[in-house]
Amino acid sequence: MKRVAALLAVLMVALVPFAGAAGATTWSYKNFIKQSVAWYYLYQDKERTFNELYNLSVQMNVSNETLTLALELYNNATAQYDQALTYGIPKDTRTLSWVVFSVHIRKAYIYASRAVDVLEQALKELESQNA
Repeated sequence: MKRVAALLAVLMVALVPFAGAAGATTWSYKNFIKQSVAWYYLYQDKERTFNELYNLSVQMNVSNETLTLALELYNNATAQYDQALTYGIPKDTRTLSWVVFSVHIRKAYIYASRAVDVLEQALKELESQNA
């Protein structure tokens, strides 16, 4: 179910810029809200992926340097996520809290993505060494 939600969120983020192509000079607050919610769900998916990969990396004896780097990036992600949630998930209204929430949730997603990338790369390297 979470994967379906993440896929829908990715599609929403990818297609939102095209939705207003006819009126490209206008800015839509509704689209901004949709993008912010999509970043939230994308972060949730990356967090789940990170936890799975981190546990697998520990079992596969990935180097402590790599695990430390991934954990540092993940800690940065959770700090940004926590900062975003201090504003709560804003209601469907035009408030400044959406802007602040969006900034922090996007940063959280970027950090989490980097952490996942570090672990995926380390696991690929171990796999190629063992092959």
